[in-house]
Amino acid sequence: MSQRSLMISVLFVAAVASVWLLRRLSEEQTGVGEQFFHDPDYYMEDFTTLSMDTDGTPKNRLYAVYMAHYPDDDTTELLQPKLEIYRIERPPLFITAEKGWVTRNNDVILLRGSVRLWEDDELGKRTLQVDTTDVRVLLNDEYAETDQPAIIVSKRSTIRGAGIRAWMKENRLEVLRHERTTIEQAPGAAIETAR
Repeated sequence: MSQRSLMISVLFVAAVASVWLLRRLSEEQTGVGEQFFHDPDYYMEDFTTLSMDTDGTPKNRLYAVYMAHYPDDDTTELLQPKLEIYRIERPPLFITAEKGWVTRNNDVILLRGSVRLWEDDELGKRTLQVDTTDVRVLLNDEYAETDQPAIIVSKRSTIRGAGIRAWMKENRLEVLRHERTTIEQAPGAAIETAR
């Protein structure tokens, strides 16, 4: 093989290797860029949405000071969300938080920071209040849960514990790790129980 043929063969192999390497690097950069791309495609301020039941009655209403949608994972970020959950023949439940995220199918809301759940009677008097952090709400199941410490205040009792499960349709709360309960019997008198 002549010197010239050898040189052409080496240049050809180098060119093929260069094209292959450039394509490989380009694919890796594209993958990395797509993997970390998390910018909103739209946002709204003073956002409100209303979900309806199949019979046309309101099911829940979600407010937020700020809402941003992210197309890469189809999630929605919320600032200062407030959720109203409407129930048949009962006053609505309200839930507020510092931040929240709604999943792709709009069936799970993750509430972060300080979270408050409450119910008022028909006269506007507080009948139940739960203060905790980091709550997961399953809207379709009307269920909420947290593993964090919580304080539950009702008309005549205060319960401190951690790990709360709430079935909103059934108006039922479960405390997984009870710490202390205070029951008010009469004005100024109270009974305390601890674990």
